[in-house]
Amino acid sequence: MVSRRTTLQTVGALFGGVSAGCIGQTGPSPERIRWRKNIRGVPVLDGGVLYVLGRRTLYALSPADGSRQWTVEYDESEFDERLCLRSDIAVDDHRIYVPGCDGLRALRRSDGEQVWFDGSPLRQGVAVAPGRVYANADDLLAIDATTGAVDWRASTGGERLTTPAATANVIVFTNRVDGVVTAFESSGERRWQQRTDTETRSPTIAGDTVYVATSLEPGRTGQLLALDIADGSVRWTANTPSPKRGTRPVVGPDAVYLGCSGRDHGTLVALRRADGTERWSFTDENSTVYEPALADGMVYAGSNDDRLYAFTRDGAHQWQIETNSTVGTVVAGDDRLYAANNERLFATDR
Repeated sequence: MVSRRTTLQTVGALFGGVSAGCIGQTGPSPERIRWRKNIRGVPVLDGGVLYVLGRRTLYALSPADGSRQWTVEYDESEFDERLCLRSDIAVDDHRIYVPGCDGLRALRRSDGEQVWFDGSPLRQGVAVAPGRVYANADDLLAIDATTGAVDWRASTGGERLTTPAATANVIVFTNRVDGVVTAFESSGERRWQQRTDTETRSPTIAGDTVYVATSLEPGRTGQLLALDIADGSVRWTANTPSPKRGTRPVVGPDAVYLGCSGRDHGTLVALRRADGTERWSFTDENSTVYEPALADGMVYAGSNDDRLYAFTRDGAHQWQIETNSTVGTVVAGDDRLYAANNERLFATDR
């Protein structure tokens, strides 16, 4: 592994959007795009730094102009399998966590230097909680964030596990195929288990509720479940389109948002947190709407129809940008959005 500090500034522009079908509004001008980079990966914005893991390179970028603060490059010969690193990295106040098929790496945020490594091959991404990192390997691992020591491990009873969600007191994960949702105490004792009997996605914890999306019929129908974090009991269920694999519910002050896939079109749905009734929905012109981002009463989402969309919290369409390639996960900063499509990472004014 080699870490190096570099500086590089690139300013570019994408084409502005045009009206999309029934929306009937013109997208923003090209001036809304501030910069773009030839990097493919899921961006994470934290503490004034934008982190992105490309194929074998981790980038720490300036959100203002995309310039490199540092990079860490891995050689493919270091791994037994190709594309061993996973793009769904996580961060806390001091470290960046890079999951992979060979284990979990913790890197120093200031310069990307590795501080510890756990050699347990991971099934999916990790969840960060105060002082801990939780990872799905052959067992659920509770890892001391500072030292990398495994505090405890618990049997998960499955291989196709989703990325867990965690707070200071509870850890929740799902078995994607079997549809079992399991919660553990921070001590390692199992708190509860809930069976959905259908394919599940990664959970989200918000307050005293765990939100889990399920796919009853992939590409067609699904459900969103709200579970009591104390005992796993079902508070409500809501019918939805089939949720996109690799995404999770995104929770706002009064609504839960879910990106979904379909054979005819993708859908973004907004459901009331109180009872799961629908507030509004939006359908794209292709097959998938990805996990959205929320900021200051706005909802932003990328789509397989090559567009980035902006809506108010009430579902009113504000603008869109045509990017000429699928737009995946979006993250929101104070005044900009950051998203990756199949070709590049770009920043746009909110």
